[in-house]
Amino acid sequence: MGKRVDSLIYSISEGLELIKRYSNLNDVEENLVGNFVNRKEDNKKSLDEIDNMFNNKMYGYGKGSVFYFLDNKVVGKINIVLEVVKELGTIYIHCLDVLEGLDNQEVIIKELLDYAIAIAKDHKPNEILLGERNKNRLKVLEKFDLYSEYKSLRMYLEDRSKKENCFDLIPLSTENKLEYLSVYNDSFSDMPHGSYICIDEVKEYIKNSNEENYYFMVSINGINIGFMNCEIQNRQGLFDIGLCKDHRGKGYGKCLLETAIDFLNRKNALKINLIVIETNSIAYDMYKKRGFKEESIISYWTKIKWAY
Repeated sequence: MGKRVDSLIYSISEGLELIKRYSNLNDVEENLVGNFVNRKEDNKKSLDEIDNMFNNKMYGYGKGSVFYFLDNKVVGKINIVLEVVKELGTIYIHCLDVLEGLDNQEVIIKELLDYAIAIAKDHKPNEILLGERNKNRLKVLEKFDLYSEYKSLRMYLEDRSKKENCFDLIPLSTENKLEYLSVYNDSFSDMPHGSYICIDEVKEYIKNSNEENYYFMVSINGINIGFMNCEIQNRQGLFDIGLCKDHRGKGYGKCLLETAIDFLNRKNALKINLIVIETNSIAYDMYKKRGFKEESIISYWTKIKWAY
């Protein structure tokens, strides 16, 4: 894919500009992006909402949101997650989308991918991961020797009876925000598809804490050993959990899982869900053993092979 990347970047620099980053768009082009995004939406997004979608920290404030222009309209897009590359060494490429009914869809997908990989390589990551859900696009990717290797899954629980003792929950607050930050990053930064947050994000968690969003540290004998975050919307519960490195391998994972289940039971959630990456085998196996079942596939993932 490297030679195609070089030729595409050269042609863009010469002024063809078929592909542009959101950060470089003018007002007219931003409106064309809005038309593309809203083409299938029942509830149309405003230009401000669309700006928030692409001009944010996750995508490097527009530098990782890429659009393909053809015949005075947007015909394709792709996003590159640049937020965590410094901390985790990983770049995620996802949200590929191409206008329906085009004869040259494969060309557009190939060129968007080449451009996205070029942007990713610029940041010198340890790995580049490509996520895709659409089965037709997955078949196109296979033509480029990009085969899915594993999945991210949404799972649900039927047997909600209590199986283990539960940990104490310490709600996130202004007073303990730095401790929460440390616990979260220690718990999650080394996981497959891990995450890393900064203090501004923790402050947003505090601001957004309500009857739909809950953020906790989990504690045993007064020691914070991990975190638990829960979201409840329309009585549908979704949780995320993690253990600090020093507290793994001690059997705490089952109790932490039970703590999340018990919390959502007490909140009268009608359904309990989680999202897991297959390659996080310890967690995945624990969830299956507890009785969680696969509900849907969030995305298929491919490791991009490249050389600097």
